[in-house]
Amino acid sequence: MRNPNYAYYKIFGTRDIPEITTIFVPSHEPTGPFGAKSLGELVINGGLPSISNAIHNAVGVRLRMPPFTPDKVLAALVKNKSQITSC
Repeated sequence: MRNPNYAYYKIFGTRDIPEITTIFVPSHEPTGPFGAKSLGELVINGGLPSISNAIHNAVGVRLRMPPFTPDKVLAALVKNKSQITSC
């Protein structure tokens, strides 16, 4: 699908998708329970990156290890302040 410009930009909808045929291929997955496989990708990180980015945007410190508690935010702020003043 081509769009002439952003004024008439078409976003794909369910009616624009061709019919999909699902084919199951029998196989054994040694790491799954009883050889089972997942049928879709699972969310691994959820909303944590968004929360980390929101904290960074709000206070200027980057937290990388959840849970993001007020104590961790305060400790990161204190550490960040000491790094800035020591330069």
